[in-house]
Amino acid sequence: MKHVFLVILCLYIVHAAFSQDDNPPMVTDRPDRTESAVTVPIRTFQIESGFNFGWDKNEGIAIKELGFNGTLFRYGIADRFEARVGVAYAGVDEENEITEEKTSLNGFVPLVIGFKWNFIHGDGPIPSMALLSHIDLPFAASKDFDDGNVLHNIIFSGSWYLSKVFSFGFNFGSRIDWKQSDFTTVYTTALGISIAKWLGAFVELYGFLPAGEYSDHRFDMGFTFPVRNNLQFDVSGGMGISKNSPDGFASFGFAWRIPR
Repeated sequence: MKHVFLVILCLYIVHAAFSQDDNPPMVTDRPDRTESAVTVPIRTFQIESGFNFGWDKNEGIAIKELGFNGTLFRYGIADRFEARVGVAYAGVDEENEITEEKTSLNGFVPLVIGFKWNFIHGDGPIPSMALLSHIDLPFAASKDFDDGNVLHNIIFSGSWYLSKVFSFGFNFGSRIDWKQSDFTTVYTTALGISIAKWLGAFVELYGFLPAGEYSDHRFDMGFTFPVRNNLQFDVSGGMGISKNSPDGFASFGFAWRIPR
């Protein structure tokens, strides 16, 4: 029954994606880590979903992470303002290569709810700017991922269209753990490249700077494949560039704006 449902869902997505969509080409928040400063059009529903996996080995501990169908739902409530809900199912396998002890975690990660507000509409040298606020709700997570901590992410996003080929985006903000009173500074910088009508690319540097701990800096790159104004596929991958970073990670997925 589960497989039948997935087949029906895929057929519906393909049919709807190739239906008429009079909106301009969509701007997505995947596959890079940089959140765009652009919101979805008013009364428009957009789904961005994908699979990701990562790997790391440090001091005899090997870790493999797998994210199943991590999905962001975006809806335009008003002009330049959107509501956002994120869900994901994850699996983490850890093995101590010295003691051969293994542990596994599986289940839904905390539900994410929030908004994006585009408060400056860029023009020329003036960038588009947006404020994003997200809260992770641990009570909505599976037992393996419910640590009771409520995380609050506050991000300022900016983007420039430098030319018909190049664009630049950045994020700067903080991840706040209210229970532990911990603050982690978050930054991203991404260069987008429009190679052809059906192909785009990006390179990105981003990182996390927790207070009183080692920093985590990463590099990634990827490609996007716009099929229509409202349907896009993507693939990406990257690596850690600091001691406290994962060895590597990769992702593939899609974004789909449902025609009104």
